[in-house]
Amino acid sequence: MGICRTYGTSTQAPEYSSTSIGTPSWSGLPEAEFTAEISEDLRVFIEFEAARQGHNDSVQNRVGENRAFFHDDFLGGWPQRMWSKHYEQGVVSQRTPREQKSKGL
Repeated sequence: MGICRTYGTSTQAPEYSSTSIGTPSWSGLPEAEFTAEISEDLRVFIEFEAARQGHNDSVQNRVGENRAFFHDDFLGGWPQRMWSKHYEQGVVSQRTPREQKSKGL
């Protein structure tokens, strides 16, 4: 899967595009143009993509490389807080089976 992404600013969403989902409605959008529907699209994206990135970063032994995607001040900070939460969940979900195997569980 090919992914193209740039980090966002305090007033503009990051740009994101992938071969699997295309370009989301929120990609590169100024904060002032966000609607409830676009915010929901962003929330759904973050839940999936941040966890996937965390999982993949853990597999590749590069945890932290994709920990930030949104500026901390963008949309009051909720996208980056949510990204961080789901990224960490992805890291933990990848590590947990390996740790359980090593403990004989």
